[in-house]
Amino acid sequence: MQDRPTAPELLDAVREFIATELLPTVTDHRLRFRTLVAANLLDMLGRELALEPAQLRAEWASLDALLGDSEAPPADAGALATALAARQAALCVLIREGREPAGTHAVLLQTVRAKLDIANPRYLSGFEPV
Repeated sequence: MQDRPTAPELLDAVREFIATELLPTVTDHRLRFRTLVAANLLDMLGRELALEPAQLRAEWASLDALLGDSEAPPADAGALATALAARQAALCVLIREGREPAGTHAVLLQTVRAKLDIANPRYLSGFEPV
């Protein structure tokens, strides 16, 4: 692990270079669009690095309560993501069978909000849950 610059600092530096120095010089419309996409992806990756660890733990706790499981979450981030996918699959089975636990809608809404916080937080400004 490096001390400085940190991964978020590196991402921010590259994104800023693309947005402030490179993008203004791009005249080809296709290349300009792809450059904007690259800058947006760097923003999204930065948000994922900052927010995802806490979001994964929160989703684990929500699924614990929903599924009636009290297993401790794996410490390793990769193992946690894999274990969460298994819990999500178990919830999907219950939903398909019409046996979704009480509170499923609220947990799913919370999960979608967390994903939008990473993907594009602007989408949440006018978000009205159903």
